Amino acid sequence: MTAKILVTMEHDDQRKLIGDCLEQVGHKVTKVDTFHNAMEILRSADFDLIISDVHLQNGGSVFDFLRWVKGDPHMKATPFICFSAEPPELGKYLSDGVRTAARSLGASRYISMEKFDGPTFLHEIEWLMPEQKIGSYYNVDHDGDGDGHGHGKIIDVLN
Repeated sequence: MTAKILVTMEHDDQRKLIGDCLEQVGHKVTKVDTFHNAMEILRSADFDLIISDVHLQNGGSVFDFLRWVKGDPHMKATPFICFSAEPPELGKYLSDGVRTAARSLGASRYISMEKFDGPTFLHEIEWLMPEQKIGSYYNVDHDGDGDGHGHGKIIDVLN
């Protein structure tokens, strides 16, 4: 089944890469480029997961956006992932502090990748998806190899 995911990334290439990765495994993805646009969409639609660029440079910080989401009683239970794709040198240096701050403000996960890796990304976020939306990934033999897991199928879909 499909999960509804909001992806907020400033750069078109990263937004497309993440969106395509999620859509290839059946999720419905809404992609936006600013916190303001994300907030407008969140006021009128429900999502199962929010993924936001940690280094977004427009309209506030990821911390402002995260506080806004977690401060809303309607959205506070929605898993929120802070994602750092190809972090700049300063971002790498500050990553431990950003990770700690994000988690203390309610982020479910902080993920940083030097180069986007679809299968690894999907593995990192799978446990945050509502089971009724996707079924139990770990109990279904999606790839037919008899081990009860579906890792092969996801890797095959993305390669």
